[in-house]
Amino acid sequence: MSVNVPLFLPCPNRRNDVGLNREKYVINPSCTSSTHIAMYEFVGVLMGIALRSGEALNVDLPSTVWKRLLGVKVEQSDLEAVDKLCIQALSEMAKLGKDKFDVMVEEKFTTTLSDGKIFELKEGGKDVAVKHSNYDEYVKLVIQARLSEADQQLRAIKKGLNAVVPSSFLSLFSPYDLELLVCGNPQVDLEALRKHTLYRGLSAGSPLVKNLWRALESFNAEERQMFLRFVWGRSRLPVTDGDWTQEFTIHLLRRAGDDKLPISHTCFFSLELPDYSSYEVLRERLLFAIFNCLAIDIDFSVNHSTIQNYLED
Repeated sequence: MSVNVPLFLPCPNRRNDVGLNREKYVINPSCTSSTHIAMYEFVGVLMGIALRSGEALNVDLPSTVWKRLLGVKVEQSDLEAVDKLCIQALSEMAKLGKDKFDVMVEEKFTTTLSDGKIFELKEGGKDVAVKHSNYDEYVKLVIQARLSEADQQLRAIKKGLNAVVPSSFLSLFSPYDLELLVCGNPQVDLEALRKHTLYRGLSAGSPLVKNLWRALESFNAEERQMFLRFVWGRSRLPVTDGDWTQEFTIHLLRRAGDDKLPISHTCFFSLELPDYSSYEVLRERLLFAIFNCLAIDIDFSVNHSTIQNYLED
């Protein structure tokens, strides 16, 4: 889910800034080498581990992936969910009468895949004009090509998933269930978080704690996910109460005021909070911390030369 690995791409809706599901990523149709296929298979293994362990895997994949992993038929609406402009263009063409269609439409029997490459819908398609008489065939082939553009990669993901979770067990779930079990709930439920919170050096009724929850309530979905990553190294809460293996602990950071940032310990799912003088200060400091202090505990060790280079810059 980043530019560091080519396996997944931002969906067309995100790139075009239209439609729903702009946070979703789609499988890269270009990744077909043996190395890429092995990597997709490992993605499936990770999905299986997430499902069996209850440790949510932070991926944003569309309905086409979850449906195909369960053998559920995908439809035009699944394509529209990630590429609204494609379906919109096909719909606008359908509104044209025969005379206007053959004059205004200059399309050939090709379509653009999610990776931006042009794909021929039939042999010699780049030389076959779309006419009013063959429009239905064209639409059928476009939707078919787009929904099947990642068949090879999906087979690899499914193979990896089935290596950890038998297909007979997966058949018990709907696509929505599978996504929820693998990825967790993308919405950070503050009531669930509050239910699993402990306090050290302060109480639930302390003004500082009340201001913290007030700030979290004011956050949008992305900000809440960033807060959870800051304090726990993950972007989603466990699905059920039984999946919680740790309680969130809030500590008072003594002898610290408005000039200090909050401190988190992701391994222990804890937050040390300075005794800020107001709600506004707390919210500002917390937002800065969750977006700028992204190192997770001992993910890396800063040596002297690194610090010196930073100071010199």
